[in-house]
Amino acid sequence: MASLALYYQQLVDLPAAQSLCVLVGLPKLISYWPALLGISIVFQLLRLSSNTLSSLVFGAKFDSLSARQKYDWGIRVVSQVHAIIVVVLAVPVFFKEELRRDTLYGFNDHAAQLYTIVCGYFLWDIFVSVSDVKKVGAGFVVHAVASFSVFILPSLQYYGASFIMFEASTIFLNINWWLDKLGMTGSRLQFYNASILLSLYFIVRIVFGTYMSYSLFKDLDAHGTQTSTTLYYFYRVGNHAILGLSYYWFYLMISAVKKRFPTKVVDKAKKVA
Repeated sequence: MASLALYYQQLVDLPAAQSLCVLVGLPKLISYWPALLGISIVFQLLRLSSNTLSSLVFGAKFDSLSARQKYDWGIRVVSQVHAIIVVVLAVPVFFKEELRRDTLYGFNDHAAQLYTIVCGYFLWDIFVSVSDVKKVGAGFVVHAVASFSVFILPSLQYYGASFIMFEASTIFLNINWWLDKLGMTGSRLQFYNASILLSLYFIVRIVFGTYMSYSLFKDLDAHGTQTSTTLYYFYRVGNHAILGLSYYWFYLMISAVKKRFPTKVVDKAKKVA
């Protein structure tokens, strides 16, 4: 452990890395960039090993999937692990006194560690989305780049936790996808999961996300003296891009649920409940 900490500090002390962080206007990143890159590598290793692990757990059902489906399965495994970790770690951020006192520029090490994990994930997500853009579409690339760009900035740690809570719905979105691939499309279990997914998505992304976006820019307009005009509009564009995609994806999710669950299935599930 001591040798690992020493090696980490040596990376932090690299003059070239320190100069680069200062050059791009992110001096606080100096202490965290090795962890950020390391987390991206860990997520990639998890994706590469997920097929072996999933085959052991799900057996023939997983083995019968196509190569493309197995690849997507691995992406979902990484997404699920990330979502669970960051949602749990985001909750305490709302109660950090230094962040509550200064919601725009307050700094807390727990929050910084959380955003290091988030940025490590979105850095990995950028490479995955770009390499697979023909399949996933430009929307996923925009989402990954916008998320990474916003979360890597040292300010807005308090508000950042609000948008990390978006990932709570991702947990059930992944479960919904896995149920499809395990031959449980239209099942009662998927219906209940889809109900939770849509409800949670609407609450955390549409309602809470829109409200916190309004609060953020109201706060910036009133007290954002340390935020340049360029950075202000960068936040605006990034925020609107993420929210716009959230609204659009919510529409797609509702359409997908309607196709999976005819009225008869919904009525049947309600009677059982």
